[in-house]
Amino acid sequence: MRKGKLTQAALDRSVLRVLKGKQEDVVQYPEYGCGYGAFRNGGEAGGTLTVTACGTSAGFPGSAPEFAVYEACSHLLAAGAEPTGVTVQLLLPEEYSEPELKTLTATLDQAAGHYGAVILGGHTEVVPGLVKLVITVTAVGKAKSLPLKAEPELDLVVAGTIAGSAAARLAADQREQLLECFSEGFLNDTVKIGEERNLPEAVKIAAENGVCQMKAVSRGGIFGALWEMAEQAKVGLDVELKRIPICQETIEICEYFSLNPYQMFCTDTLLAAVPDGAQLVRKLAGAQIPAAVIGRTTKGKERILRNGEEIRYLDKPQTDEWYAGEERIECQS
Repeated sequence: MRKGKLTQAALDRSVLRVLKGKQEDVVQYPEYGCGYGAFRNGGEAGGTLTVTACGTSAGFPGSAPEFAVYEACSHLLAAGAEPTGVTVQLLLPEEYSEPELKTLTATLDQAAGHYGAVILGGHTEVVPGLVKLVITVTAVGKAKSLPLKAEPELDLVVAGTIAGSAAARLAADQREQLLECFSEGFLNDTVKIGEERNLPEAVKIAAENGVCQMKAVSRGGIFGALWEMAEQAKVGLDVELKRIPICQETIEICEYFSLNPYQMFCTDTLLAAVPDGAQLVRKLAGAQIPAAVIGRTTKGKERILRNGEEIRYLDKPQTDEWYAGEERIECQS
């Protein structure tokens, strides 16, 4: 199988169709394009929901273990849930030291705190033969209800900028190489973009302004998120590529490594389908969160990408560009 997230066809064929278990209190089962599950508390139809979501370090930069927490919590926020805590499973290679473990634990604890969550527990084990540290995170939170699925003729809004986390990590990890082409100030600015944590506030503002569906942009980048939202909601898309918010620093770093930023992971970006996108963008701007209306949902199955007068169609999600970046950097070193 290819690297990265399982393809839609393989996921449907070998995972989703295999799952048969049902429970009365469960209101959100595994579904393509949905990054969370949910069940009623105490079986009460009008009660609160417990929502869960997962994240893993696999496929993210090894130098950023906190991204596993960001992934789990961002999916939880997109479900309209307030994170309470996370459980963490750490699988350590034999050469991993105890001082490294202490630093890792503090990093994960701080990452959970960004979302108002705490570490509830987990499991830590040294695994013989393991080459890299593997982190699996499960986030838990509560919500009054789940967002509705998108319908045709809604505005699509992106809150935050795309691929900023990936570019920031490249700027930090490949600093010596990048200094041959970029100034220290430029790289420092790129790293700062990756430190932004606007998602909790963006979700709150979106929820207060008539949002119908939210999706945390994660693996596979904005193209992956658009496809998954459209598939889950059974709608078409008409998107203007040039409207998608992206920082100039991200563009230049991605160009240096010949990477497509529209297919690179994000950790602080929200995709929302709303009735009035312009109003939401104004509200987000008031909170100093970059945002733009990038298009609309449509009837039918066409997923159109416009780049000026050029028109093409959105492809099924591809392997995240980070994998290509790792291979190219390894070849250059």
